[in-house]
Amino acid sequence: MLELRELARSLGFGNPRTLLNSGNLVYAAHGKPTEDASILLEQGIMQRMKVSTRVVVVTAAELDLIVEENPLDNDEIDPSRLFVSIWRDAYDRAALLPLVEQEWGDEQLHVGSRAAYQHAPEGASESQLVNAVADLLGDRVTARNWNTVGKLHALVDDVAAAANEDA
Repeated sequence: MLELRELARSLGFGNPRTLLNSGNLVYAAHGKPTEDASILLEQGIMQRMKVSTRVVVVTAAELDLIVEENPLDNDEIDPSRLFVSIWRDAYDRAALLPLVEQEWGDEQLHVGSRAAYQHAPEGASESQLVNAVADLLGDRVTARNWNTVGKLHALVDDVAAAANEDA
C-alpha cells in the first residue's frame, strides 16, 4: 500500500492515504475528473507495479450519496454481511435491475443511484446474490462491506480536512 500511496503522490494526487490491503486509496483530487484519475491510476499501476487492474474512482459527494442511500443500514443487519458494490459506469446500474426482480431467499438487493446494496446473512463467499452481481459486472464493479465503506467515509473526511489545512 506504500507503493500505491507513492504512485498517487507522483501523479499529483494530494495527501494519499490507504485503508487495509485491498487497494482502497483516498486522496485530494485537486479538480481531476474521475475518469482521468482512473486512467492515470490504471496506467501508473501497470507501469510501476506490473499489475493490470481496473480502477473505480468515487468522489466524496458520490460516497456521501452511497452512504445516504443505503436502505439496509440498521441494527438488525450485521455490517460485515452488508456489501456495497460500486459500479464504474452509469449504464451498469441498468444491468443490475433484472436481479432486483429475482428471488434471493434471505438475501436482499437494493440498487441505488451509484451502488448496489446486498445483504448476505451467510457471508459473501456463500452468497449467490453477491456472486451474481460480481459475475454480471466483472471488473466494472468494486465491492466493500459496510464496515469498510464507513472507514473510507471517515478517511475521506480526514483527507479533506488535511487538504484544507494545507490550502
